[in-house]
Amino acid sequence: VFVALPINVMEQETAVPAGRPGQSFAATRPDPAGIAAMTRLLLASTNPAIVAGDDVARAGALGTLVTLAEKLGAAVWFEGLRGRNSFPTDHASARGTLAFDAPGVAKQFADNDLVLMVGGPFFEEVWYAPGSPFAPGTKVLQIEASPSRLAYNFVLDAGVVADVGAGLAALDVALATVADRDFDAAAAKRNAALQALKASDAAAQKARVEKAWARTPTSMARAMAEIRAGTPKDAIVADETITANLDLFKTFTFAGTDDYYSGRGGGIGQGLAGAIGVAVAQPERPVLCLSGDGSSMYSIQALWTAAHHELAIVFVILANREYRVLKHNIDAYRARFDVKSNKPYMHMDLGGPTMGFVDMAKGMGVAGTYVAQADDIKAAVAAAFKTGKPHLIEIEIEGKR
Repeated sequence: VFVALPINVMEQETAVPAGRPGQSFAATRPDPAGIAAMTRLLLASTNPAIVAGDDVARAGALGTLVTLAEKLGAAVWFEGLRGRNSFPTDHASARGTLAFDAPGVAKQFADNDLVLMVGGPFFEEVWYAPGSPFAPGTKVLQIEASPSRLAYNFVLDAGVVADVGAGLAALDVALATVADRDFDAAAAKRNAALQALKASDAAAQKARVEKAWARTPTSMARAMAEIRAGTPKDAIVADETITANLDLFKTFTFAGTDDYYSGRGGGIGQGLAGAIGVAVAQPERPVLCLSGDGSSMYSIQALWTAAHHELAIVFVILANREYRVLKHNIDAYRARFDVKSNKPYMHMDLGGPTMGFVDMAKGMGVAGTYVAQADDIKAAVAAAFKTGKPHLIEIEIEGKR
């Protein structure tokens, strides 16, 4: 945050006294007619899905969303770009993160006849591609606290402006007052299918980790498994893993709204600085900051701030010596627009010289550990947390394959 004040405000006296904080009650209540319309559409659906935006977490409505998802037998998705945790990731209904273009999202929603979007911009696409994220005939519902977001990108079958928590609670109450045994039985079957799908996903990730277990340098899949094994269960994760994001979400579980923080908007460089804010806001919990090496260089000076304020953050730098996400974007660009080049990745490798993050951390008052072997990751992470001080761990991981 940058605050600019005129010089007279800073240096001259004023007769205007300091004011007292006021109380504003801005939570809007949902229109009953809108809730009734949503209820009718939900009861008529055969396979509903929910997209949980960041505002679910901000409203403290995670618990209500869990109840609603179970009542509907609905899959729950996160936006591709998100900053908070709005649904327990180990819940059977949690399906993961949406794709970054309309065809990818459409594929994920292919079997759903209704999608309820709650508290988000929906959808922030990284790559434009023609088409709708919804199949023809899919009913689209939306609950938003801000009128400007409602029906912003999509025609809605029902939309409600309301405080997100109040909107979800009203929808839950409305569904509870309707006795529909056939719908309840169908929802139970959907919940069982989601549970089986969750188990299948876990088995697939386990097989993926085992396949990559012995690779050198360390695979991202194994690195995440080892980092989690060394991290306290009550740790908050401040995330800027980007290309390791898939393995992060398939390895760590986030139960509450304050278990996970990241940045929105698609820019890079917020991870280390963001972890400072998390640690200041919640000093009673350990903080794990995960960042790629390229991303970390945008705000590496945050290490000095952590040392200065004695913030117990464990900074893990995943060093693949490249801007891997930019290489993936170049691949996508060339594939989409049939662009040829004899110079594969211009200025996207971080070598010549190799950056030494442990040395940089030491220069800013933060102790560091360099880890080249996967077998040493768990112990290094556990030891760093035990110090109760800021500590940086640089882990050599595999580059783009």
